[in-house]
Amino acid sequence: MAGCTVVHEGPGDKDAGEGRVIGWVLGGAALGGIAGYLSAAAAVAGAAVTPLGALIIAGIIGFTALGLGIVGFFVGFAVNWFDRLFAHTPSTITMAGCILCAGKNTGFPPWNDNDWTFNLGGETLALLAPTDASLTVDEIRNRDAPEGGPAFPVIDASSRQAALHSEISSHIGDYAAVGGAIGSVAGAIGGALAGAALCVALGIATFGIGALVCLLIVAIAIAVGAAAGGLLGDAIGAAAGWIADELSDFDEQGEAITRGCLMTLSGRWVTDSSHQWNEIHDIESAQLIECNECIDATGKASGGLIAAVGIGRHPTGRDP
Repeated sequence: MAGCTVVHEGPGDKDAGEGRVIGWVLGGAALGGIAGYLSAAAAVAGAAVTPLGALIIAGIIGFTALGLGIVGFFVGFAVNWFDRLFAHTPSTITMAGCILCAGKNTGFPPWNDNDWTFNLGGETLALLAPTDASLTVDEIRNRDAPEGGPAFPVIDASSRQAALHSEISSHIGDYAAVGGAIGSVAGAIGGALAGAALCVALGIATFGIGALVCLLIVAIAIAVGAAAGGLLGDAIGAAAGWIADELSDFDEQGEAITRGCLMTLSGRWVTDSSHQWNEIHDIESAQLIECNECIDATGKASGGLIAAVGIGRHPTGRDP
């Protein structure tokens, strides 16, 4: 099942979070390259370097940079994951409108977080609570959260109607982010230790090998360990998150919100800095108003239904 997507009406970078993660990757790679160079320089201790030695030094620098760049990816992803949502004031809102899209973002993390995602919008998009005259639908969609902007309005990618993206979080995304970060760090450390042990073993078996070759073995082991540890930690975290979801009513909550129905959604109003838009995340409660294929409707009858929510009557159609 595919998750719901939105696109910005105008300016906005929906991949802003990727840029921050890339910064961690580049920072880790730079640190690794410097560490690799300093280690190689210490090993040759100012002696003349042969062409083969220069090639080995390049390998040491490259693999160390690769290893710490991989660590930077998993750690940076986790940092961004838990520091991307910024709450507004008021922190909780209730919105009514048409469910333009409903779906689950299934797949393997970190590429898919397995959240239930929804686009609430259309002609009937309305703010029900709080009843603050200064707060409008446009402001709900556009206002920057404190320390978390910018935020830009979005539309549903399929229907091209104004939308407010909303989500119910899976445990899979959280657990996989933590597992990947821990696994990559542990894998890099374990790889360095394993590489050193292999170096010692080869040194004994061959009556001594060059210090540069030894450093190259360690650098390769760091890169392999960081990648393997990150992927393994991510997979273990995802499995634990899936179990946590199964033990809760996560899927039942998501399946209760139906595409094409008029509904009210209440939850935490945030700016998602990774995508530069506002959303309800997480949805705390959902209420069905009516199912009448509102996506392609004019919105006139639906507007009457939304206006009736406050008094608890349904002037047309069946009661939900």
